Amino acid sequence: MARFTLPRDLYHGKGALEALKTFEGKRAMICVGGGSMRRGGFLQRAEAYLKEAGFEVKLIEGIESDPSVETVMKGAAVMQAFQPDWIVAMGGGSPIDAAKAMCAPLRVFRVARAPLP
Repeated sequence: MARFTLPRDLYHGKGALEALKTFEGKRAMICVGGGSMRRGGFLQRAEAYLKEAGFEVKLIEGIESDPSVETVMKGAAVMQAFQPDWIVAMGGGSPIDAAKAMCAPLRVFRVARAPLP
């Protein structure tokens, strides 16, 4: 029997983005939806905080509502190649659900979620 445990570390609310500066690791993946996180400046801030903490950062953008299996599989392949220490999902339920599915093969179960604007 296999067991899949959902992430235990979810960050949200005031100070969630700034908390990214305290994370430890070498590589971080940021997963976002259709563009509101970029337009609002949240994506840029998250990326800057992670880089300030010493991370190499890679983005998966354009995750649609109710993400398709194709989207999840493409993201999983990117994550397999990048091997992130942290996965940050921003912008709503679809990016966080997709990020959880994408990371399942990696056994990386720390997902951070930033607040919605």
